[in-house]
Amino acid sequence: MIIGVPKEIKDYENRVALTPRSVSSLVMSGTKVIVESHAGDRSGFADEEYATAGAQLADSAAALYAGSDLVVKVKEIQVSEREHEFLRPRHTIFGFNHFESNRELTDAAVKSRATFISFEKVVDQNGQTPLLMPMSRIAGAVAGIWAGFIHNFAFRHDKSVRLKAGSDEVRAKFIDGFDQIVNNGSVNGDLRRTLSIQDKMTVIFGGGTVGEMAAKVCSALGAKVTIIEKRDARRKFLQELNLPRSSVAASAEHDILRSAHIIIGATYDREKADRMVDEKTLKEVSESRKKIIIDVSIDQGGNFPYLDQSGNYSPASTGSIMNPAQADYFGNIFIRVPNIPSIVPRYASSALSGIVSDYLKDIANGVHRPDVERAISIKDGKIVDGAIIKAHGIK
Repeated sequence: MIIGVPKEIKDYENRVALTPRSVSSLVMSGTKVIVESHAGDRSGFADEEYATAGAQLADSAAALYAGSDLVVKVKEIQVSEREHEFLRPRHTIFGFNHFESNRELTDAAVKSRATFISFEKVVDQNGQTPLLMPMSRIAGAVAGIWAGFIHNFAFRHDKSVRLKAGSDEVRAKFIDGFDQIVNNGSVNGDLRRTLSIQDKMTVIFGGGTVGEMAAKVCSALGAKVTIIEKRDARRKFLQELNLPRSSVAASAEHDILRSAHIIIGATYDREKADRMVDEKTLKEVSESRKKIIIDVSIDQGGNFPYLDQSGNYSPASTGSIMNPAQADYFGNIFIRVPNIPSIVPRYASSALSGIVSDYLKDIANGVHRPDVERAISIKDGKIVDGAIIKAHGIK
């Protein structure tokens, strides 16, 4: 089985699925690896490093797919870029697929008759999601940082959101110091003062990995944090963290939402994201105070409705890692970015690649892994994941 690593073509996707170090490990185990030329450029990994690691370089996506059996990639196949036209029934695609939130992608995947194994659906014997968790930690930490960044450096101008002078320098600072932030949730003194959200009420929906990291960073920035988590065991765990001026609740009262300055959505249960706040509630709670709303679960459909400046429901309207903020119809500042970890591409690629390579060795060598088999979403033109069938109402 030949493993292929294509260049990611989704807008602002800067990660790469395998680093040269992981490629070297695979090659030494007897697996042939093909890497598309320039696949690692935006993560800081040059073609020469992949060649030295033992990879064969492909000069185009067409050549990469033609020569590969198992294609490992970060983001889903990009139908708008006609990436699905490279697929053949012999291909196995291993990556973040998120079929539940994209019917067009689902239909294209079914038609290709290829097999799709979804990173986000790999669950180990402890009920953990080892391929999703490192990206969730990054997304949660960035969400907390963005809360402070938008609060201090963004302002509404007419129907748009603008950033104040000096914002680029601040962005560079928190990216440079990200390793410390994501590993222990702490923010250094200078950056903490710059991004302070002292005494600002922050409500976080979801107390999983994303919510935990967002809570740690927001707490470090001085916020008053309320985490909404429905699972009893997880609530107990979060309470035992003893984060300063933080509380944990099973549900959100209207008064909490009305008084909130910042709302973060971080709920996802391996299916389409739950809607935490409906349009009517969002309108009501925005009348008393305009919010910064960070919807981390946008890849799975999002936790909150987004209405554009004309009042139209616009689920496809998203920001980017370079311009994350959008103004909504009710006067809030929304952040809906589908690939948050790309803001720290080298760190994120290394974190993901180290775990992915162990799975690839087993898949390439035909090792039976129940956790991988359960993560198969589509196979031979058939949807085998009930969550996808449910999300799209497919009979």
